[in-house]
Amino acid sequence: MVLRQDGTGHARLIQSAVKGQPTAIDIDQSVRHSWSRCLGNYSLDPLKTKQPIVVERVDLQARRERLGTMLQIARIEMLGLARQMQHSEFGIMLTDADGVILCYTGDPAFADTARRSGFREGAIWSERELGTNGMGTCLMMRRSIIIHRSEHFLLQNTALTCTAAPIFDMQGKLLAALDISGSSSEPQMHTLALVEIAAKNIENRAVLEAARGYHALRFHPFPEFVSTPGEGVIAFDEAGLIVGCNRAALDLLNYREHGELCGENIGSVLETSLGTLMQLASRPGMRPEPIAAHLGHLRLFGVVQAPASDFGANRPSGSPVLTLRNTDPTPSRDPVVASNHHVARRVMNRDISILLLGETGTGKGFFAKSIHAASERADKPFVSVNCAAIPELLIESELFGYKPGAFTGAARQGHSGRILQANGGTLFLDEIGDMPLSLQARLLTVIEDREVMPLGGSKPVPVDIRIISATHCDLIEMTSRGQFRDDLYYRLNGITLTMPPLRKRQDLPEMVQALIKLEAGDRSIRIGDALMQRLLRCSWPGNLRQLRNVIRNLLALSETDELSLTDFDERWLLGASVPAEARIEAHAVTRLNHEADADDEDDDDVLADAERAALLRTLEACRWNVSEAAVRLHVSRKTLYRKMHRHGLIRHGQRLDSLQGAEGDPPHAGAGLTPS
Repeated sequence: MVLRQDGTGHARLIQSAVKGQPTAIDIDQSVRHSWSRCLGNYSLDPLKTKQPIVVERVDLQARRERLGTMLQIARIEMLGLARQMQHSEFGIMLTDADGVILCYTGDPAFADTARRSGFREGAIWSERELGTNGMGTCLMMRRSIIIHRSEHFLLQNTALTCTAAPIFDMQGKLLAALDISGSSSEPQMHTLALVEIAAKNIENRAVLEAARGYHALRFHPFPEFVSTPGEGVIAFDEAGLIVGCNRAALDLLNYREHGELCGENIGSVLETSLGTLMQLASRPGMRPEPIAAHLGHLRLFGVVQAPASDFGANRPSGSPVLTLRNTDPTPSRDPVVASNHHVARRVMNRDISILLLGETGTGKGFFAKSIHAASERADKPFVSVNCAAIPELLIESELFGYKPGAFTGAARQGHSGRILQANGGTLFLDEIGDMPLSLQARLLTVIEDREVMPLGGSKPVPVDIRIISATHCDLIEMTSRGQFRDDLYYRLNGITLTMPPLRKRQDLPEMVQALIKLEAGDRSIRIGDALMQRLLRCSWPGNLRQLRNVIRNLLALSETDELSLTDFDERWLLGASVPAEARIEAHAVTRLNHEADADDEDDDDVLADAERAALLRTLEACRWNVSEAAVRLHVSRKTLYRKMHRHGLIRHGQRLDSLQGAEGDPPHAGAGLTPS
């Protein structure tokens, strides 16, 4: 192709470099080769403005799904990079092997430049489409690269500096490229180091995920570097055939390509027999052991992780094969719920941690119990720990237990701790996002090593537990802020199931009928059409918990075997369809219920006056009968007394302490109280 000569130096620079002539600036050989491809193979014009092609949304989603778990891992790593580079005017992108941008995050100050440059999800930044650039040339060369300003082929991109690193799977197939782009006036070598480390982290995590079905040897010349980003990973089957590895394994064992190692027998690669490696796989914990290799005087240390057990394997004879469907009274006509049931049935007997996500009240705890009841561990303990409900100072001893005399005030006989109580069964960690950061490392050690060290103890105790955790928090965002350990997230996030909010479920009528049947016991109860339609119009901010409370109220107040709209009180609901006065009161009732489950919180918010007014109306409607008002508000009398005291609500001519004496024992302000 003949370049247009319009007086610009960029076109002359490219022409001189491709012809091998001297250039005014030093041009790397890899850039010269890329420019040559742009001219000879792609017929691109460096002076012609070219907008990137953007794939259809359906195509973009399909490309994301093909990367599977790796994409989720990459997003976490990208958020961490963004935190490190905030205020640096950079954009961070992940492309697939075709150069299509799958994810983008960046500094808001770089947003205008990113938009003008065409950095957007779905845009194709391959070398064929947009010439020499960080993402496209990295994918073409299969190695890390910096493309700085005038090294870009297209003149329109010469204000950018792009740094990219490739990501491979365990067979050496190129999967993606991670890129950091900005407008720096100088090449940023520290940016290259950052992007290479991040790409290695993504690749290693993805390899470990892909190797779950095989034995995985994790090794390094120094034992303290096992389970770090620099470790080598080799996946092999029962016969010792190597099925995959990461690039660190190639470097440590002096191999150049994945193809040289994959397909070999691991016994021929190492000086350690397959039998010895299998013995290592059967040992509990993650303590590196010496491993001989054909590396002269260099010794290796490693651990071997056994593959996840097959579904249904090792089931005791005669044990019932349960399904989630027949242990869960709620219907599953909703496609999301049905999919959750299907996935849970497939993994419930595997050594795979389950993470349940969803709003408060969506049934995460109930679903966890259903998984346990349907699994091979059904006859073993199910121990639930609410990480948000236990005070931070007590959660360590509550979880890990303690020996007698471990600390002042410790029980004389000690305490086994929730983890040991769950031995053989399931440990359900509810609200895991609220676990103190200082204890997350200890929990990770328990999960990795399968042993727990009680406070004051000197010898770890082996444990066999299935971990199910749940949260309403965005753990990915928390990891990016450093509020949640990313290595613990990866261990808990074997399979993620999202519980849909009630307002989005397609089986709400069946849900109402099922809960009526559950709460009514032996009574045969019908529900009127008008009431059913009213329930279906509610947004249910409290989800299943709120619906269940409403049904309990209906059953308690109905005088017939048919629930009708006349039995219904709008104040039970919180939503846009409820009158303003009822919404304010419902807000107050919701606050009361929340505070009954937690410690006192500051009341310096806009609902304080509404809460006081709602309490006053309810007390007056009940003629200041505190017991009756507490029932109507669904809280304990102690909670109600505490709120009355806080808002100064005292009936004219009557002291609060005389009210308390007439109704029952006086409450203790500030105590942790539970709704009746």
